[in-house]
Amino acid sequence: MRRNGKLRFSVAALSVGLGCVFSAPAVADDTSDIFRSATVNTYGLPGLIDMPTANTFPDGELSFTVSHSRVGTRGTLAFQVLPNVTASFRYSAVDFANVANGRDLLFDRSFDLHWQILEERGWVPGIAVGVRDIAGTGLYSGEYIVATRHFGEYDQLSVTGGIGWGRLGGRNSFDNPLGVLDDRFETRPPRSSAGQGGTLNLNQFFRGDAAVFGGIEWQASDRLRLQVEYSSEIYSREAADGLVDASSPFNIGATYAFSDSFIGSAYVIGGDTFGLSLQLALNPNNPPVPASAGDPAPRPVAARAPSAAPYTTDWVEQPGGGPILRDNFEQLFEDQGLHLERLTLDAHRATVRVRNTRYNHESQALGRVLRAMSAALPPSVEVFEVIFVVEGLDTSRVRIARSDLELLEFDPGGAEVALAVAEIEDARTTPDPTGLDVAVERPRFTWGIGPYVNTSVFDPDNPFLFDLGVEFSAQYRFGNGFVAEGLVRAPIVGTLDQAAITNEIPPPNPPPVVRSDGALYHQESHVYIDRLTFSHYGRPGENLYSRVSIGYLERMFAGVSGELLWQPAHSRLGLGVELNHVWQREYDGLFGLRDYDVTSGHVSAYYRLNDGFDLQVDAGRYLAGDWGTTIALERSFDNGWRVGAFATFTDVSFESFGEGSFDKGLTIEIPLAWFTGTSTRDSRSGLIRPVLRDGGARLDVEGRLHDMVIDYTRPSFEETEAMIWR
Repeated sequence: MRRNGKLRFSVAALSVGLGCVFSAPAVADDTSDIFRSATVNTYGLPGLIDMPTANTFPDGELSFTVSHSRVGTRGTLAFQVLPNVTASFRYSAVDFANVANGRDLLFDRSFDLHWQILEERGWVPGIAVGVRDIAGTGLYSGEYIVATRHFGEYDQLSVTGGIGWGRLGGRNSFDNPLGVLDDRFETRPPRSSAGQGGTLNLNQFFRGDAAVFGGIEWQASDRLRLQVEYSSEIYSREAADGLVDASSPFNIGATYAFSDSFIGSAYVIGGDTFGLSLQLALNPNNPPVPASAGDPAPRPVAARAPSAAPYTTDWVEQPGGGPILRDNFEQLFEDQGLHLERLTLDAHRATVRVRNTRYNHESQALGRVLRAMSAALPPSVEVFEVIFVVEGLDTSRVRIARSDLELLEFDPGGAEVALAVAEIEDARTTPDPTGLDVAVERPRFTWGIGPYVNTSVFDPDNPFLFDLGVEFSAQYRFGNGFVAEGLVRAPIVGTLDQAAITNEIPPPNPPPVVRSDGALYHQESHVYIDRLTFSHYGRPGENLYSRVSIGYLERMFAGVSGELLWQPAHSRLGLGVELNHVWQREYDGLFGLRDYDVTSGHVSAYYRLNDGFDLQVDAGRYLAGDWGTTIALERSFDNGWRVGAFATFTDVSFESFGEGSFDKGLTIEIPLAWFTGTSTRDSRSGLIRPVLRDGGARLDVEGRLHDMVIDYTRPSFEETEAMIWR
């Protein structure tokens, strides 16, 4: 009787709350932002406990959530792609009694999409549409439309109501209301089994019976939130397996924020199943330390004294003038992470070639070079030109008048104006000034030794694999663009040799094995050559860059790789072509080759979209001899964060590809400067590929040209223009 009384009270409270969603205006207040940040549900997306809400995360936020209860363990990586669009990848493990292929756990991978189609304003609630398990096996497949409304002076109370389909349409379901639009919405067809997941089953979306769900959340304190929800999820498969009862439609939970980034939750599902979840949230837009806070203070622009007469040019004839200027620059660049390569100048124009080894913000490096030029160069030099050099290649030439630099340093909009008045062109467009020409010798041989960590996540049988060891790297620069380099690794401890090698049941007509035997490269090697190459980087023409590499190009393939890139300094568009002929390497990682060789290559288009998005399309032949296309979309932030996704479709059928249906994955790159506040070009990157198979596999060669030169084009400078004076 006590339990039924609670149920009646909860139903009444929920009904009253849902009725209020459309009945009263929200109170807008700047202090309510803390209460508007979304709670994360057990699926790692904005929600209450199991059910979704119409909330969103802060723009750009990257969060990792782990939830665990008897219904399974879920690890979800979610990214706020746009202010109103959230995407996620989930890796789940469920302890079903009978799991295929003799596994102890059922491992499942799935993608979700959550789109807030209407932001909460005044009398109108926020409304969102979502799809769970958009391209997976269908274990969690479901769709929803949900509305959320906040109440109170500081929005302490929020009320959510929605309608769900699929897994979210199980409890007290009714005929699909969308059936009035088309009879096909009334029936949910079975999910296609071809390809073992990974495919979009569009004919299932918003089909079949529907059910309602809802809930209430209360901000009890600055750190504590309490939730109660009416769930439309009945956990039919888990209940049939004895993992959960789920006879009660009500779930309760509490969420506690230990910090802005670390949040924990406890919840009870269906009245009998206790669970915990932890969330780690990072936002590229909110670094823990202000950008460049640890950098030395920049030198101010050395303004020239006003002069009615032209500045003297007698210094051009001064004996030893070149070495003096070189020494001045080296002193100004000391401890700046900037290295002078070459200085050419006449009485009125100076060109410096510089390597930037520290600043992740290209505009910050540019600003510091320009200020050094103002301090080191004689007053008669009016035109400053900066060419950044990468792997011996001249990239763009940035030209600005010295008088503009002097005028704009303290202007409130000076950074934007400085780039607006600057000319940015290909380094080959304009000849260097003739007069003094000073080249700076740099060490030809460099080397390093240190630890390394190599990881693999979301393998079909293991959620996390790693190797920890020692690596030795060396590089010798011959000059004129010729470079020899190598990397040798010695694993000390790890589990990468336990990675799945092939499917338990091979697919029909599989492509040649080029990646799926990757575990053998870890099982049969102790000290191995990761790569050993001889390369040439060149500038065959204006806006053109070239690369030719020969040797052991990556861990699994050796051969020759050539590339040509067209990338104008002012353009958002770049075009490239790459051609490779490679042989498969022996598993021991030494010098032997196997009897498989292939010619592969691609034509590529790169386009920098607005708002920091980069689109790349590659079309050509892959390592298994298959032909197809890779589409990659990446969002980059001014501070160097990059989060992206890619998908590859080739003439290998979904059925022949095997589990996963086609190659796809997520990429993440996090600059170390974001954590430390001290400028460095070092970063840590990761690749999340749900299933590694042989179709759509591409050569992993170092030194691809677009990544090297794109940072020094006008669009890249403009994205970080605010850093010119930092």
